[in-house]
Amino acid sequence: MITTLNMSFLNWLSARKPFAGKGALARARNAFRTTTMPLISPRRGRRLLRREQLFAVVRESLIRGGVLSTSYSFKVLNLDANGDTFIALVDLALPAQSMPDEFLLEIERWIQQSAKSRHVMDVRGVYWRRKATPEQVGQALRAAVPAQTRREVPDTSIPRPAVSASRAPAQAVGEDEVRAFRDAINSLPAATMRHPQEPQLPMPTPEAVSDFAALSDTQHGKI
Repeated sequence: MITTLNMSFLNWLSARKPFAGKGALARARNAFRTTTMPLISPRRGRRLLRREQLFAVVRESLIRGGVLSTSYSFKVLNLDANGDTFIALVDLALPAQSMPDEFLLEIERWIQQSAKSRHVMDVRGVYWRRKATPEQVGQALRAAVPAQTRREVPDTSIPRPAVSASRAPAQAVGEDEVRAFRDAINSLPAATMRHPQEPQLPMPTPEAVSDFAALSDTQHGKI
C-alpha cells in the first residue's frame, strides 16, 4: 500500500513538470512581447502612412503639371484622427505669368481625384501661396530705401534752432576805414616785402642720409 502511494505521488510529480515548464515558457514569451511593443499607437502609424501616400500624390500631380521640384514646397495637415481627411498647403515660387491660377485649379483637381481613387482620401482643399521672385524682392528693397529716408523726425529728438528769414543789411565801409587800412599796409618794413624780380640765393642741394659714401664728380657725370 505504501509502495503504491509512493509510486502514485512520483507519477503525479513527473506528470506536472512538463506542464510547469510550458507555462514558464509561455510567460517568458508574453513578457518579451510586452517589452517589444511598438512605441507609436496603431492609429498614429496609420496617419503617418496616409500622409506619406498623400505626399506621393501631390508630387506626382505637380510633376504632371510641369512644376519643377525646386519651384515649390508643400505640407499636408490631418483633419481627423484616422487620417482620412487632409488639406494641402503649397508654396509656389513661380509668377502668375508662367503659372496662372486656372492651371493651379486643374492641379488641385488632379490631387483630389488621385487621392480619392487610389487611397480613398478626402482632400478638402489645396491652398496656394506664391513666393516673391528675386526681381520682386529687389524692387521692394529699392522702394523701401526712399521710404526710410523720408521718415519724419520723432518728437523725442532735439529740436533745431529757429532761423529767422530776415537778415540785417551789410554795413558800408567808410572812407576813413579804407584809408587806415592802406596806411597800415604801407607802414610795414621793406625787408618783409620782397620784389618778385629780386635775386634769391641758391638753395644747397640736400644730401640723402644713408650709410653709403657721397658720389664723386665723375659719378655725377662730369669728366
